[in-house]
Amino acid sequence: MNRSLILYLLFILCAGPALAVESERRHSPNILLIMVDDMGYSDIGCYGGEVRTPTLDALAADGVRLARFYNAAQCCPSRASLLSGLYPHQAGVGDMNEQGARSDLWRRIGSPAYLGFKTEGIVTLPEALRAAGYQTFMSGKWHLGQEQIRWPGQRGFDRHFALIGGACEQFTGYRSWQKKGPISRFVLNGEIVKELLPDFYTTDTFTDYTLRFIEESDPDLPWFGYLAFTAPHWPLQAHESDVAKYLDTYRVGPHVIRQRRFERLKELGLVPDDARLPDLDPTVTEEAKHAKSERNELWMRHFAGMIDRVDQNLARIVEVLRQRKQLDNTLILFLSDNGADTVHGTLWGQVSNTPFRKFKVWVHDGGIASPLVAHWPAGIPATQRGKIVTGPAHIMDIFPTCLEAAGAEHPPAFAGHPVPKLEGQSILPALQGEAVSLPMDRPLFWERMGNEAMRQGHWKLVRGYAAAAESGDIATSGSRTGEWELYDTSIDPGETQNLAASQAERLAAMQSQFEAWASRVGVVPREDIVKQMKPTP
Repeated sequence: MNRSLILYLLFILCAGPALAVESERRHSPNILLIMVDDMGYSDIGCYGGEVRTPTLDALAADGVRLARFYNAAQCCPSRASLLSGLYPHQAGVGDMNEQGARSDLWRRIGSPAYLGFKTEGIVTLPEALRAAGYQTFMSGKWHLGQEQIRWPGQRGFDRHFALIGGACEQFTGYRSWQKKGPISRFVLNGEIVKELLPDFYTTDTFTDYTLRFIEESDPDLPWFGYLAFTAPHWPLQAHESDVAKYLDTYRVGPHVIRQRRFERLKELGLVPDDARLPDLDPTVTEEAKHAKSERNELWMRHFAGMIDRVDQNLARIVEVLRQRKQLDNTLILFLSDNGADTVHGTLWGQVSNTPFRKFKVWVHDGGIASPLVAHWPAGIPATQRGKIVTGPAHIMDIFPTCLEAAGAEHPPAFAGHPVPKLEGQSILPALQGEAVSLPMDRPLFWERMGNEAMRQGHWKLVRGYAAAAESGDIATSGSRTGEWELYDTSIDPGETQNLAASQAERLAAMQSQFEAWASRVGVVPREDIVKQMKPTP
């Protein structure tokens, strides 16, 4: 045997395990999480809507949709749950606290469940994937803390272009509550951005950076990307060409659009044929029901135009992935951070959340139900494509789903601190058809500004903190007036028939479970928080 062959065989023996790991990494899927902001359950085509979303519809037709996927009802909590695999309170985001311990209110409350996204004692999804050999990047809305220690670069992202706060003017980047300069805080790879490009538009620009990060990535290593659009969150500002597409769409009025969506959802199999459409929300006044509001119709056209632009930008991403021959082995997950709010009017807000009740911040299904589209040709069998997966799943399930797809582990400790076990469960087997459905008996819980809910099996326990104002906004600073309600969602997904009186034993048992969960994750009763909102001098 010649010397060269001997050396080669020795190299293979020594390097074999390392080469196997490297080969496995090259075959691990890329992962792209795409989250929109304040979009309702039925706003996109593949979930019954009339907004033109051909890219998402094609991804759904070649992938899988979930019928009952839930978020955490509002911006910050959903993002904390997505990136930690935990309930929001466990990650420190029991409420909308961007200031952390600097906030007077939350410092008085004192609970670590409300002091901001934790800097120690949790591991984020990008941190876990980076440890498994992934490149990581994000573009878009961050909204998990103003302090630098909580920025994307400190929480596992190699590269990022991030709007640190929760919203901005879509075309200027100005702070949305001022409508004039200075621009909101944007950060590019850890450096504060002083000036935005002249053609800035949130949806387009966030996509530009995502494409840049994809194109700059090492093709021999997998990547994890997080694209967090602000659209269609207020302010409702869209390209005029996109608004013009919907000039005639909404003239028939919200009642007709809502009914059309409801029937389409039945045709798609996303709601049962015998489901009932909920009554209009009490905040929808008699005047609003009968008046033709050109202003609200215009807002709806802008709302639709913003979603349309999201889909156009997703087409750009799909095309780049196809050109780079990465589309087949990229797991794409698309979702919304909460249900639609009432910025485009309470009646149109209810249209967006068809077939459910209530809005963003509420934990009736209108506030927490989201589309989830999953696309991964190399990982989802052809027999599954186009299917709808039933059974409930939660935004915290995204974390373990991505870990399983990547072949990565959740560490028991990170940066010298123990981390809690994931609360989420991987939904990958259901996406791949290995499970008939998702587990129905797993209890899921929500608490959002005093709104509380639990779901187990087909049963949903829920109560609002107090009645909403005519604007649809939840009352969060007064006394609790809401009572527990109970629904059988298998026949009543719209939560129209309260069974609390006839199911007293079940109601009590679920209440007990909710209280045990609330104690475990650190929920502070809203009544106690309200008392601290105006401290005694």
